[in-house]
Amino acid sequence: MRDLILRMYDRAIDVIIIGLVLIMIVVMGFAFFDVVMNVWRLIPDVKSNTVNAEDFRNLIVTVLDVFVLIELFDTFTSYVKTRHVRLTQLLDVTVVFALRELLVKLYANSFAASQLIGLCSIIILLVLARSLTSRLSPRAGG
Repeated sequence: MRDLILRMYDRAIDVIIIGLVLIMIVVMGFAFFDVVMNVWRLIPDVKSNTVNAEDFRNLIVTVLDVFVLIELFDTFTSYVKTRHVRLTQLLDVTVVFALRELLVKLYANSFAASQLIGLCSIIILLVLARSLTSRLSPRAGG
């Protein structure tokens, strides 16, 4: 009875993971399409040398969003392959997200000095934690 329940549990997890992978593919497709559309809208402005700062900022934000999605999906696919999440991968995703936030705030010129110092401190701590987990990991290479 116990083995049957555990097999059903494993199959249910497999079905859920397959569904999530399909959803991730669709989300990545939409994110890529959004970047392509933003670039397409900017082409006439680039030709005439009149690029709107807000439109260019939106392009930067969507490209950075795609990088965050790639890191998140890489962590998920690693989980699919190994059935566990490594701390180094979670830290990688968090660092990429924090860097995205920092770049968006810097590019938009919408930050207070305390926010900038706080975000940079968080990034430094995350990078230090990532370095430590990579060094102390039982497997070489983090």
